[in-house]
Amino acid sequence: MSNPESSSPKNPGPAADTESRDSNEILIVVGVFTAIPGSESSLAGVLSRYTVLTRGNPGCRNVDLAASLIEPGRFVLIEKWADESAQRMHADSNEMVAMAEAALPLLQSAPVLDLTLGISAHDLI
Repeated sequence: MSNPESSSPKNPGPAADTESRDSNEILIVVGVFTAIPGSESSLAGVLSRYTVLTRGNPGCRNVDLAASLIEPGRFVLIEKWADESAQRMHADSNEMVAMAEAALPLLQSAPVLDLTLGISAHDLI
C-alpha cells in the first residue's frame, strides 16, 4: 500500500509545507481502492472493519467509506485528522497494517492515496 507520507517529486509529503499551515486545518487522507472482480464483498468487509476501528483513534475527526455507483468494485475512503501527528501515528498503527495486508491480495492495483488540507468555505469569501 502506498504511503501518503512518502516523499517524491510528485508527492513532497506533509512535512514539505508544515510551516505555512494553520494549526487548525484538518488533514484529510483520501484513498481509492479497486477490487479484483469477484472480490468486491471481501474488500468491502476489510475496509468496513478498518473504518470502524480507525474512528476510535486519537485525533481522528471522522472516517467515511463509500462504494462507487459508477465503477463497480471501487471504494473511496476519506479520513479526517485533527493534525499531522495523529495521522502519522495512525499510519503506523496495527489496524493500518492489518488492513493493508488483508486488502492487498484483493486489489487490482495499488490504492491511490492523496493527502490534502480541508478548506473552509469561510476562507473563500
